[in-house]
Amino acid sequence: MLQSEPATAYILKMYPRFSETFIVSEILAREAAGDRIEIFSLRPPNDPRFHPELARVKAPVTYIARPKSAEGVWETFRAAEAADLAPAVSRVFAELATTGPNDALQAINLAVALQNRDIRHLHVHFASTPTSVARLASAITGIPYSFTAHAVDIFVDTDDGDLRTKFAQAHHAVTISAYNLRFLRRRFPDVTSRLHLVRNGLDLDRFPYRDPRPLGATVRVAAVGRLVEKKGFQHLMPAAAELVAQGVPLDLRIAGTGVLAAELQSAVEQLGLADHVRLLGPQTQDQVHELLQSCDVFVAPCVVAADGNADGMPTVLLEAMATGAPCVSTAVTGIPEVVHNGRTGILTTPGDPHLLAQAIRRMSAPSTDRVSLARNARALIERDYDVRQQAETLRALSLEARKVA
Repeated sequence: MLQSEPATAYILKMYPRFSETFIVSEILAREAAGDRIEIFSLRPPNDPRFHPELARVKAPVTYIARPKSAEGVWETFRAAEAADLAPAVSRVFAELATTGPNDALQAINLAVALQNRDIRHLHVHFASTPTSVARLASAITGIPYSFTAHAVDIFVDTDDGDLRTKFAQAHHAVTISAYNLRFLRRRFPDVTSRLHLVRNGLDLDRFPYRDPRPLGATVRVAAVGRLVEKKGFQHLMPAAAELVAQGVPLDLRIAGTGVLAAELQSAVEQLGLADHVRLLGPQTQDQVHELLQSCDVFVAPCVVAADGNADGMPTVLLEAMATGAPCVSTAVTGIPEVVHNGRTGILTTPGDPHLLAQAIRRMSAPSTDRVSLARNARALIERDYDVRQQAETLRALSLEARKVA
């Protein structure tokens, strides 16, 4: 790959971010496919935990300043003038003026940072703030943009008029599940003709498959995710209590941290689960892999939160299926696209602890062919979630965008 090849800029709200492993996997796969990538982050990282894969990313990272004072605002306009962007900023000033000040000023700073780098395409993850900034920077520079729509950015943090404009002005957009694709095309039928399905992929070399081990005396159940409402762990606690009351020798381990940590720990104590449930707190990627490989059942008890927030597709569920962990999950958004009930896992109704307990018990029953379920799950992941295939699709779309730059 020649260094002179035009680059694609990834515009991210925060980089690196511990919970967004799918972005790192995507960038690595695109670099392996021959793309030259540059990363522009609107926020500095605020988590000391980093994945080892970050060391393999070749893309340089530029952090875009957010002016905090009148002097900083003035410096932003001076920089635009020095980069010969003042006429372009003036041309879109009315639109900048109707945007939040942070987004408008970062858009100008991003436009300045993009100069003299031979960048022909901007790609953004999440249709919220980073796409707002990238859209305005695109208007200033003339560099086409695209974005990936995930979950909270289209289910909760969204304004119909704003999102419609983003679809209309983007060269193209992608989303991560067929559910999202249908949802967005129904919602915006006139501006989603260039919306594509590109699933979040996995680097399958990092997730070697192993058949589930025979069940032992204890049923080892694992769950991983942020301790927030949409992950559904609040329903897993009474499900665990029901299993214990039925005499199931349960060992449930939940990895993650979040606002519900104290509430979940209180439920462990109130339900008498101290000998059966452990909240592990934040875990490294290696620790998560070890948890997936050692469990008999992996559970993703997702729900739609009261504010409408929902998981688009939990990455750790894909990882569990890839490694051979028999999976139980719920029929939320795109999850039924991977957990086919009775074929690649067990799917149950969200928010029902009794049905969740029944699903876990069924998955750990001797009569359940857990090996066939796990093998079918791995085959589905290989077919639909190989990040190398996704990278080729994104690269082809990016090449089309560069033609109009």
